[in-house]
Amino acid sequence: MSSATAGTSRGVDVATYHRPHFPPDSSSEESSTLTAAKTDKYLESRLSHMEYAADPSLARGQERANAAGMPKISVSPMQGQFLSVLARGMRAEKILEIGTLAGYSTTFLARSLPSHGRIDTLEFSPLHARIAQENFIDSDLYPFPTIHIGPALDILRDPNGAFASPPGTEEGLPVDERGYDLCFIDADKGGYYGYWLECLRLTRKGGMIILDNAIQDGRITLDKNVEGQHDVSGLRKVYDWVKEDGGKTVLMSGIQTVGGKHWDGFAIAVKL
Repeated sequence: MSSATAGTSRGVDVATYHRPHFPPDSSSEESSTLTAAKTDKYLESRLSHMEYAADPSLARGQERANAAGMPKISVSPMQGQFLSVLARGMRAEKILEIGTLAGYSTTFLARSLPSHGRIDTLEFSPLHARIAQENFIDSDLYPFPTIHIGPALDILRDPNGAFASPPGTEEGLPVDERGYDLCFIDADKGGYYGYWLECLRLTRKGGMIILDNAIQDGRITLDKNVEGQHDVSGLRKVYDWVKEDGGKTVLMSGIQTVGGKHWDGFAIAVKL
């Protein structure tokens, strides 16, 4: 009988071994060697690609955002590169992003596109859009992201606007081929349900929709919002919609993450 069958694995008694639920926090005795934030830094030091997470223009962009007093809420370098892995892996050519901020995640997504690709990004704040535009120029992005400024739902629902119909409609593409290949939602959390519905409308069959901050320290399991914390009602409406849909429209998974960005995660769906 093998050691694994006998209840051990490489000298570890699997019957008694318990993995920690979370990495040690800063108050732990082990914090000098084992923390999620330090593990993030280790992964960045080994995995950052020179054209993605290790691109120095990204750090300069973050400095511009900080100088402008913008909130420090962008994805981490490894999360940004994760978006690039997904976009490149599915050979995305058309991407929609809701929530530009300073364009950090936008840059990862734009870098994943072929030269003939398209990326649209929506941002409420003119200041944020201006900083993002400067960052895109600094990063020498091609294709260059198109920033749409204003309330995202108003822009998306404008019957005469840029998003009145899925991409490819005017070109006469077959119905199943019309739409964005990938949509990334990372904006105000209370609006997630509306953004979700619009992304469903604009995404092609087989396309992917990614929701950032989809776990919210586990508060998605609560029936009510916690005072002083992000609104989770929009996320809960999305999850309730998926349950009621019964697998007819999307296949979704929720992934919890820890790291320099603490306890959160992604919800990732493929349109069937």
